Order: sequence, then C-alpha cells, then structure tokens
Amino acid sequence: MTHGGSTWAEEVRYDFSDNSNPIGPPPGLEEALVQAAGRGVHGRFPAHLAEEVLREYEGVEVTLFNGATEALLYALLDLKPRRLLVAWPSYGDYERVARLLGVPSVRAPPPLLEKAARPGDVAILCNPNNPTGFYMPRDAVLDLARGLRRRGASLLVDESFLEFAGGQSVAPELPVVKSYGKFLATPGLRIGALLYKHRDPPPWRINSLADYAIYHTGAERLRAHRGRTAAYVGEEGARVRAAISRCVKSLPTSVHFQVVFGPPPPGVKVRPLWDKGIAGFRYSLRGPSENDVLIEAVCGASRR
Repeated sequence: MTHGGSTWAEEVRYDFSDNSNPIGPPPGLEEALVQAAGRGVHGRFPAHLAEEVLREYEGVEVTLFNGATEALLYALLDLKPRRLLVAWPSYGDYERVARLLGVPSVRAPPPLLEKAARPGDVAILCNPNNPTGFYMPRDAVLDLARGLRRRGASLLVDESFLEFAGGQSVAPELPVVKSYGKFLATPGLRIGALLYKHRDPPPWRINSLADYAIYHTGAERLRAHRGRTAAYVGEEGARVRAAISRCVKSLPTSVHFQVVFGPPPPGVKVRPLWDKGIAGFRYSLRGPSENDVLIEAVCGASRR
C-alpha cells in the first residue's frame, strides 16, 4: 500500500487509513458541487476563480494544480535540484517525482538533513510530517532553511497537514507545496497548490467542479472550518491517544493521525508502514463512535 484511503468502488466500513479531515468538508462545499453538476459546469473550462479564494485564505499567492503531486513536479522543475534530499520517513511520491525528472533522491532523518546536504540539493520537508505527525515550528523550519543555504542547498516545504496542527505557514519566505484534499476532505477533487505565483503554469490545471466549489465556499468559511478542525483534532485526538497509549506503544503527534507500533488490528482498515521502515501502522481519526471501534480493535488485539 502506497497511500491510505479507499476508492469509490470499495466498501470499507471502518476506514482509518484515510488521513483526510475527520469532520468532513466545510459547510457549503458539497452543496456547491451538486449545484455545479446541475449547472453543467463539468462541460465547461475552469475559470480559475478558486485561486482568488485560496489567495485570500492563505494571505499569499496561490497557484493551483491537479493535486499536490503535480504541484511538486512543477516546483522541482522551478528549483532544478541536483539531488532531492528527502526528510525520511515521508510521502513516497517525492521520490517517484524525482525519478520521473531524472533527479537522484537521498533519504535523511530530519535532524541530519543539513549535514547531508550538498551544493545544488533541494531538501523537502513534510511539515507536519506524514506519517509521524511531528510538527516543526515555523522559526525552526526557517532556521533549517538558513543552514541549508549555507551549504549551497535550498528547502521546499510540504504543508498539506498544517491546518490539523494549527501551525503557521512558512510562505512566502520559503516555497511551499500543499494538498487541499486533506483539509477539505475531498481527495477525489485533486486540489494541490504551490503557495507562490508560478511563472508558467499549464492553462487547465484544476477541474471545473473543484474550481466552482471552492469559489462558492469562500475564504471565510474555510477559515471557520480551520478553527473547527483544530478544535476537534485537539479534543478528540487527545481522548483517542490516551486510550490507545494504555494498550500499545505509539509516537506523539500534533495532528489527526498517529503511528502505533505493532501489527495492524483486525476488523478495521489502517495504513501499514512497512514501506517506511516502521514496524507499525498509522491510523487517522474519524467520528467519536468510529474512534471507539478503533480503540477496541487496537486494545483488543494487544490483549490477545
């Protein structure tokens, strides 16, 4: 498994592998999608008005793409790295995109990232990290970027999970790539971005349904949803972590997902982490009643 989550063709009752927003999309977004389909928006080209909304929401320039992986591809085309230095463990598509571009990639744990850097390298840091949930404060990330510059390297930051940690973006000081599908709980819409103005983006880089839905949701609703998301993750996340920590070993986390050591529990879908070199799995929060099922599955398995 290279990603968590399930396709629309699968029937999974308890899916804790998907690290999308546990409280769902912001109010109005799903209604806007239905309205867009009814108006035949999918039969017309995108207007790129979603970028205006996200620019207001982020407070910096935003260039949208068809998912974060496409945004990453264009970021690396801009930065032209000799090597891609990946803060590991992390998202596997970083290395896949590097291979597509013919760029060698090297893994290094975050504390050794600066020491591993060579002139011409671009280091990529997922912050908060997926899968560990570790969050590096903004000032620490900027310090890391300065250290990399002293070695002739640069830093690209993936902030796809920033809303869940209630963190502060490093844009516009550093180039940032981001997936909005996680925060908006709409991974199927494929909404990725660079938090800067790309010099030459492709013309049709976001689908019309996503463009319409985000535009009609608006920045104010997105900001309110960010606050509700952080509040839920803080309260419910603490409850679930406390219950699970009484049964098994796990890593501390700043977001809505957590690494648990040991085999995946039966009866629920989680994200195994063998491909990251971790003898455990990642679960992501859902609603409170579903989370109770997860706790029972994890703790019940640990008692066997």
